[in-house]
Amino acid sequence: MTDEVAALRESVVRLIEGARRDGIEPDGPLGRWLAAQAGALESLAFVLQSQADRADALLSGIDVAAKAELAKAAATLEQGKKAIAQGEVVLAQARAAQYHLHLSEQTLVSRLVNDTLPLFAQHMKEALVIRERRWNQDKGRQRMALAGAMTLAVFLSGFVIRTAVDWDRLGLAERCAAHPISEGTRVVCEISPSAAP
Repeated sequence: MTDEVAALRESVVRLIEGARRDGIEPDGPLGRWLAAQAGALESLAFVLQSQADRADALLSGIDVAAKAELAKAAATLEQGKKAIAQGEVVLAQARAAQYHLHLSEQTLVSRLVNDTLPLFAQHMKEALVIRERRWNQDKGRQRMALAGAMTLAVFLSGFVIRTAVDWDRLGLAERCAAHPISEGTRVVCEISPSAAP
C-alpha cells in the first residue's frame, strides 16, 4: 500500500471519528451522507491501490524482462566483450524504465490525492454549513412560535381573570333595568351586589 493511499484511508477514519465526536448520528441524514462520502473516499482508495498494484505488476514484468536480458547477456558472455556491452545497455534501459515507471506511479497517486481530498473537504464543509443554517432557522421559528403562544396565553388568561373579577359589575345594567326604584321624578338603581335578583 502506498503512503498516499494509506493517508487517504486515514482521512476516511478521521472523518468518521470527527462526525462521532461532533455528535452526528450515523442513522440521521447527515450521518448517512457522511457514510456515503466515506464510502466514496474508500472507493477512491481502492482505485488508487489497484492502480498501484497494476504498476507493481508492470514493474514485476519489467523486472522479469530485465532478468531475462541479464541471463541472455550472461549466455553471450562467451561470445565476447561486445555481447557483454550490449547486455549491460539493455539492463540499464530496463532499470531506467522501471525507475521512471515507479516515479510516474508515485506522481499520479500524489496528484490524485492532492487534487481530490481538498475538493471533497470543501464540498463537505459547504454542505455542513447549509445544514447548520437550516437547523438554526428551524430553531428560530420554533422559538418565535413558542413566544407567540406564551404571549397569547398570558393575554387570554388576563382577559379571563379580569372578566371573572368584573362579572358582578357587568350584570349591573341588567339588574338596574329589571328592578328600578322611583324617587320622585327620577328613576334610580341599586348598584350594590346584594341587589341582585
